[in-house]
Amino acid sequence: MKTDELIHSLSADLPRVAQGAVARRIALGLGLGGAASALLMLAWLGPRPDLAQAVFTPMFWMKVGYAAATGLIAAVLLARMARPGARPGVLAAVAVAPFAVVVVMALVRFAQAPAASHHALLMGHSSSLCPWRILVIALPLLAGAVWAVRGLAPTRLSLAGLVAGGCAGGLGAAVYAFACDETSAPFLAIWYTLGMAAVTAVGALAGSRLLRWR
Repeated sequence: MKTDELIHSLSADLPRVAQGAVARRIALGLGLGGAASALLMLAWLGPRPDLAQAVFTPMFWMKVGYAAATGLIAAVLLARMARPGARPGVLAAVAVAPFAVVVVMALVRFAQAPAASHHALLMGHSSSLCPWRILVIALPLLAGAVWAVRGLAPTRLSLAGLVAGGCAGGLGAAVYAFACDETSAPFLAIWYTLGMAAVTAVGALAGSRLLRWR
C-alpha cells in the first residue's frame, strides 16, 4: 500500500472537527476559570471600597485594559498553539505590545514626577503583595486554560503551557484590578507584570507535565 493510500485509509473514518471547536473549548475553559477567579477575588479581597468612583477614572481602565489586553491576545495565541505543529508567529510580538505601551507610560510618568515621589510611584503600598495575589487569583484561570488545551492537540507542550499561563496571568490581573487601588503606571509596569510573569512560568511548568498526550 502506498503512503498516500495508507494515510487516506487511516483518516477516512475520523469525525470532522466542527469549525470553531478550538476557540469554543478555550472560551469555555477560560470562562469557567474566570468565574472562579472572580469569586475567589470577591471572597478573599473584595472589591476596592471606592470602586464606584474609580470606574470613572482613566487610570483604572488603563490598568484593567493592560491586563485584559495581554490576556486576550494570549488567548488568541493559545488557540493557535493548541494545534499540532503550530508556531507563535507574529502574535508573539503582538502579545508584548500592551507591556510596551505601559512601559512608555511609566517612563514618561516617572520622568515628569518630582524625585520625592519616585519611591511611591514604583512601590505603591502593596508591592510585596501584588504579584502573589495575581498568581493566586489567576490559578483557576490557568486550570481552565490547561483543561482546554489538554483536550486538543498541542505538540509544543512547554510553549503551549507558557501561553496558557500568560493568558491566565493577564486575565487574572484584570480580575485583581477590581480589588487593587494602585494606579501608578510605574507600579503596574513592574508589579502587575511580575505577577503575570509568575503565572506564565507556572503555566510553562504545568504544560510540560500536564499536556502530554495519553
